[in-house]
Amino acid sequence: MMWSKLKKLGAVTLAALCMAGLTGCGKSNGGGGVKQNTAKFPTRQIKMLVPWNAGGSADIAVRTLQPYLEKEMGTKITVVNMPGANGWIAWNELLKAKPDGYTIAQMNLPTVYAGWMDPQQKRNASLDSFMFVANEVTDTDCLVVKANDDRFKDLKGFLEYAKTHEILSGDNGVGTNTHLLEVNLTNNFKDLKLKQVHQTGWANNYSALLGGHIDVSWGGVGNVLQGYKDREVRVLCTFADKRSSLMPDVPTFNELMPGYNITSPSDRGFALPKGVDPAIYKRWVEAMDKAIHNEEFQKKMAALGQNINYIGGDEYTAYAKKEEGNMKKFADVLGWNK
Repeated sequence: MMWSKLKKLGAVTLAALCMAGLTGCGKSNGGGGVKQNTAKFPTRQIKMLVPWNAGGSADIAVRTLQPYLEKEMGTKITVVNMPGANGWIAWNELLKAKPDGYTIAQMNLPTVYAGWMDPQQKRNASLDSFMFVANEVTDTDCLVVKANDDRFKDLKGFLEYAKTHEILSGDNGVGTNTHLLEVNLTNNFKDLKLKQVHQTGWANNYSALLGGHIDVSWGGVGNVLQGYKDREVRVLCTFADKRSSLMPDVPTFNELMPGYNITSPSDRGFALPKGVDPAIYKRWVEAMDKAIHNEEFQKKMAALGQNINYIGGDEYTAYAKKEEGNMKKFADVLGWNK
């Protein structure tokens, strides 16, 4: 009699624990684990990894979006800066995270591609290691010089000077969009004497440029805008299809050099690690869509000089694949096919 009561009590307790989510009860996901209750996601705070230093335009874009995304997700989002290795400190951390939707990272295209396209990196990652959620911003690179540098009056003056003088050219690191812009430019103008100086971001390039440690630098409109407004730097051109509304007096490279087509976009969005439940992935895409299209958020980004370019879900994934294909044209030049 007593044993029968104990068995009943044990069954009731176990059932209660399962309902409370305190045990491993539930439907198997086929991989030996337990399927998440996606209907209640999220139930705790989320970690968002930023591969760059705090205070840069990439970090500011994330932190400006943060409160609107928290509202849509219904939970707190903690932003964690993990700079280094051209973004791969953060992206490696993302790929090591449990694919439960509680860890997400800012994604930078084309910078991420170098992580597996460059054989020296010896990484097993690929585009399929990530689930691309949404693109937030597309920035455009500029050619920047110190305001009082009389050697470079304009773009053509820079190109002529660089044919006969070594130019210390600051970029954001190997495989980043600014590095690839330098490579693209020297491919089109074989006699340019650009000596690449790999930095870790615009902040370092900016201080090096003002300090006279480099001659020129390349930075996105969002990064360069304040120095441009303060007249500490001059922008010789942008690398886009049309002039930036934030710098309407600055011509594009293609405008100044007819017959060439050199552009340099930099896309910043968000990605999850491979294996996240489709329902949770959909939840993220929908939240990003609403947060990025929030009118108040968009006004703040416009004031910051950040160009919103929302691409979500499957469309963003397809875009990332297309851009990876475009990246392959640099492989031979960068020695990645050796």
